[in-house]
Amino acid sequence: MILGLGRMLLMMLVLLTVVYVSLFLYWRAGVRMRLEEDWVMQGRPGDRDDWIEDRIAPTARRIRTWLIFLVYVLPIAGLSLYIYLTN
Repeated sequence: MILGLGRMLLMMLVLLTVVYVSLFLYWRAGVRMRLEEDWVMQGRPGDRDDWIEDRIAPTARRIRTWLIFLVYVLPIAGLSLYIYLTN
């Protein structure tokens, strides 16, 4: 019983990690595309990549926190609650 639960938890963590990385990269690509458009439209001087990274960095921390909560904490808590209620 415990071995099966551990195996399921390990597979779930691997799957959730793939989901987390995919969502984070998707979000980052979308924000980067919007910032590149803003940089071109405003005709800003200087290095585009540095300007974009400066704008992405503060929100990336907040998004990582939310993604960790939504991708890891909620599913594992839901599974734990399900196991508790069915036993």
